[in-house]
Amino acid sequence: MKTDEKLWEICMKIYREAYRKAEPKADFDGLIKSGEAKKPDFFMKYYLPEKEFAEIVQRHTRGLGEMDRHKVSQEVYLGSGPTSVKRAGK
Repeated sequence: MKTDEKLWEICMKIYREAYRKAEPKADFDGLIKSGEAKKPDFFMKYYLPEKEFAEIVQRHTRGLGEMDRHKVSQEVYLGSGPTSVKRAGK
């Protein structure tokens, strides 16, 4: 079992990769530093297909125990990952 700090770093790696691959692309650390990530529903501006996000999560949680994998997955799916719903006109 990993520490919560180590699990949080895995979550951050997932978010970084997801936003790098999202439409439009974004630097997740930059979103945090600029304060953009504190705005309500900021993640709705970024699109990443559900399957691609799931692959990112799976890749980063490979090798974790079941409980740790569940903690990370729960955090990123309920957290601030890019939306998997493409907005009309986009």
